[in-house]
Formats: sequence, C-alpha cells, structure tokens
Amino acid sequence: MKEVNKNKHVILILAIILFASLTGLGLYIHFNVLNTDLIHTGVKVDEFEVSQMTKEDALNFVRDKKRGIIEKNIKLTYQDKEYSISMMDLGFDYNYSEAIDKAYLAGREGNIFKRLKDIMDIRINGVKIPLDSNADGQKIKQIVDTVAEDIDVESKDAEIHLDNGNIKVVSEVIGKKVDKEKLFNMIKENISKLNIIKIPVNSIIPRLSKDLLSRINGAIGEFSTSFKGSSQNRIENIRLSADAIKGKILMPGESMSFNETTGPREKEFGYREASVILSGEYTPGVGGGVCQTSTTLYNALLLADVTILERSPHSIPANYVDLGQDAAVAYGVLDLKFRNDFDYPIYFDSKIIGDRVYFYVYGDANNRDYTVKIESEIVEIIHPEDEIIRDSALKPGNKVLVQKGRTGYRVNAYKSILKDGKIVNRELINKDFYKPRNAIYKVGKDVPADTESDEVYNENGNIND
Repeated sequence: MKEVNKNKHVILILAIILFASLTGLGLYIHFNVLNTDLIHTGVKVDEFEVSQMTKEDALNFVRDKKRGIIEKNIKLTYQDKEYSISMMDLGFDYNYSEAIDKAYLAGREGNIFKRLKDIMDIRINGVKIPLDSNADGQKIKQIVDTVAEDIDVESKDAEIHLDNGNIKVVSEVIGKKVDKEKLFNMIKENISKLNIIKIPVNSIIPRLSKDLLSRINGAIGEFSTSFKGSSQNRIENIRLSADAIKGKILMPGESMSFNETTGPREKEFGYREASVILSGEYTPGVGGGVCQTSTTLYNALLLADVTILERSPHSIPANYVDLGQDAAVAYGVLDLKFRNDFDYPIYFDSKIIGDRVYFYVYGDANNRDYTVKIESEIVEIIHPEDEIIRDSALKPGNKVLVQKGRTGYRVNAYKSILKDGKIVNRELINKDFYKPRNAIYKVGKDVPADTESDEVYNENGNIND
C-alpha cells in the first residue's frame, strides 16, 4: 500500500514538473518568440544581419551601412570632359522602411503553428530581404539634358564663297549629339554599380564636305539676258527669283525644280505685278518677268551640259533670247526641271549687273575637255493673214487695227559638243512651235477691203514676258 502511494506521489510530482515546464516553455514562446518586438533570428536586409533588433535599430543600422554609397558620385566621361554626379543629384535613396517592415513581418504571418514553423525555418535556413532603391527620373533627365547641352555640336555643311570669280571652300563641321535615351538608361542601371560611364555620343556627318565641294573649281556654263526697258516691278521679280537659285548646290544624282525653288508667285512672297503671257496675250499678273529668269538659267544649264528633265517654250517668241531657247514657267503648270548627272556637285550663282541678269553654273571645270554650243534653226516661217471686219460705225475710208498680226515659227534647237574646236556630237534638243496670229482690222462698210488709209490705229507690239 505504501509502495502504491509512493508511486502516485512520484507521478504527481513529474506531472507538476511537466506542466510547469510546458507552461514555462509556452510563456517563453509567447513572450520571447511569438510576442517579441524584435526581428527574428536569421533575417537579413540586403547583406546585413538584423536579427534580434527592433525595427528602429534595424532601420538606423542599415541606413548607416548604406550611407557611404549615398554619399558617392557617378562619373560620366567624354573625351576630355568629366562630370561628377552625386547620388543626391540623382534623387537616389533606398526604400529602408519597406525592407525593414518586411524583415519584421518574417515569421509573423498566419496562425501560431505556421508562425512557429516559419520561425524555425528562418533560424535554420535564414531569409534575405532585398533592399530596393530608386532614383528620380526627372532629375536624371535634367542631368542628361545638361550634359547634352554641353557636348552637342550642330553639324554644318562645308560652304562655297565666291570673290570676284575666286572660289573658297570653308570646311564642314562634324556634329555631335548625345544619345540621351541611352545615357538615361545607363545611369539608371549603373546606380548600384557606380562604374564610370562613357557618355554615348553620335557623330552627325554633314551632307557637304570640303573634299566634295573642292571638286567645284570653275564655271562650266554661264549665260545672260537683257531686261532693258522693263518696269521696276518686272526687274524686282527677276531679281527675287534669281536670288532664290543663287547659292544652291545640286549633288550628283539630285534633281531640282525651278518652281519649287523660287516658290509661288504671290505678293506675300515679295512678287509684284507685271505683264505675263496668258493664252498668247500679255496681261497684268503677279510674277511677270520670272520667265526671263528661268530662260537665262536654262541656257546656262545647257552650256554646262546639265541634264534637262522638263522644259516648255512660250506661246509667243520672247525678245531676250533666240527662238527655241526659251523656258516658260507657270507655277503649278509649267516648270523647268533638271538633274545633276555628273560625279561632282554643281553650284549656282546669279547676278544682276546693269540691265542684264547673269547665271553661272560651277563645277569641275579643270577636268572638262569640251565646250557646248547651242544653235537654233528656223524650219518654217508662218506669216499672219489679215482678217477684215466691216463696221458701219466707222467712217468710210477709216481702217482700224483691232489685233496686230504675229508671225509664227517652227524651230529646231541643237546642242553641239566641241573638242578642240571641232564638233564631236550634235543632237536635237527641242522642236518648238510658236503659233502665228492673224491681224484683224475693222473697216467702214462701204470701203473696199484693200483700201489704204492714213488712219490705222496700232497697239504697242513689244514682246516681253
């Protein structure tokens, strides 16, 4: 009996000890594991151990470790230029609070059994919380813009300058342009590495180089026409359109349109009102005289042996150039177009001296061993006829000129290539027809049609467009 009681007593004591142990363990787990305000053992933020730290201590600890990086600079280099950009300038910082919050939550989510399992897992295997960072994109963009503004150089074509016929070529400027999008991305991607960045810069090669323009060494074609007797408005239109061609450079294989280069003949562009040819008649219109510019240029082009793509004759002969050698233009209707088929660029110059307009085509005159000659041949002369209108309102014996007659022509134009003064090639370039116009008279009804009269009223017959 005594033995039984003794065993019961031992069991009771063991039970009490077990209960106390379990209770103590439970209290320990509750207060020191589950209910602690410290980050659990085995947790790292980035590469830094923050186990058994409060959130505040962990935050200060990690921030202190990263302070050296925050205070560093990124270097950008290009040739002899160097830019030192601080991390502060980039608006750079780490997301400390977010990382510390995640570190603190490790082992604190789910029910008690999940939490205990997670805590044990963390103790054994550890857990690493990434420390994210960010930079201010707008600040990076401003830095990129500032660097580009300092480095960028606008490209500039080589230029030709003429001084009394002497040609001077000014060298081109090769442009530089920072690839801003690429530099922006390079800075963003390099923040965590802090490597030296070589600024990406693209070279902008000008269209015209000194080597290319140096092929232009002399005039290969020139021509002039007289505008003597023209009105001031007509002269101004010639000057304005000639200036639009002056200084233009046509590269090998490129084409040019006279109309596109000189622009619409409208008052807002400076053109004035002067006589123009419309349906074979002279009539006031804006831009009168521009046809003389196109004709002068056309003949300079022919003598330079430039390829003509489009050209039209006038409806009536012009008095400032031989038949078959004119070039009429009307914006949107008739154009003078040409193409540079040489292996060098050609350059255009124009001048107005006295009462003449001059055009010059410059190219590689040193390597040209031939000259060009333009000739016109009148194939047919078509004389006008007289048309008689009897008018009872006129006194007998009166004969009034209503429309002056105009002779018509069929003309062929030829271009000859001469070497050492001899023609080596001759080709037909134009076959033009200038339509005749009959003379129209009004005569008194009772007067025979062939009656002579001292009273014949003529109009001014100057042919000028």
